[in-house]
Amino acid sequence: MSKNDNLPEDIIYSEATVGFAAAANEFCKILESAGGFSLKNFIENIYKITSLIHVKALSLPDTEDTVRLPSETFITEADWHYINSAISRKLGEFDIYGEVREPANPETPAAISMSECLTDIYQDLKDFLKIYQIGTREAILSALEDCKESFRQFWGPRLISVMNEFHILLYGNEDLKETDTPENKNNKPKGNNWVDNLFNN
Repeated sequence: MSKNDNLPEDIIYSEATVGFAAAANEFCKILESAGGFSLKNFIENIYKITSLIHVKALSLPDTEDTVRLPSETFITEADWHYINSAISRKLGEFDIYGEVREPANPETPAAISMSECLTDIYQDLKDFLKIYQIGTREAILSALEDCKESFRQFWGPRLISVMNEFHILLYGNEDLKETDTPENKNNKPKGNNWVDNLFNN
C-alpha cells in the first residue's frame, strides 16, 4: 500500500480544496483585469477576496503523508512584472508600503509595497491553479502541500498585510476616487460580481 492510499480519494475535489481553488482563481482574474476596475472597486474586491482566501487556506486538508513531487512553476519573471505594473498603476499613490513579518524571520520585518505583495500572492496561487487544472493526482497533492506551506511562511503574511492596509484605505479618511475611469473597459468582468455574490448569499 502506498502512502497515497491512506488519503480519501476525493481529497483534491473536497469542498475545502475546491473552495480554495475557486477563490484563488477569482483573485487571479481580478488582478489580471485590474485596469477594468475603478480604484475603489478594485480595492473593495481585493479586500473581500483576500479575506476569503485566508479563511479557505486555513481549511485546506492535510496532505503531509503524500509522496512529494517537485512542483512545476508557470509564472515567469516577465509575467510577474506585467501583473505588478498593472496593479501599481491602478493603485497609484495608494501603492503604499506595509510591514511584512515572516515566521522564519519575525525579528526582521520587510517593507513591501501592496503591488509586490499582491503579485507574490498571485504567483503562488496561479502556479497552484495551473497544476490543479492539468496535473496528475500526485502532482496536485504535492502542489497543494507546497501551497499550504508557502501560505504559512510566505504569501500568508503578505495577504494579511494587504488586508490590513486595504482595510485602512476603505474605512479611513482617504479619497479613493470612486468615479475614476478604468484604464481598459474591455477588461472589466461581465455579469454578476462573483465576489459580491459570495458575501451576499
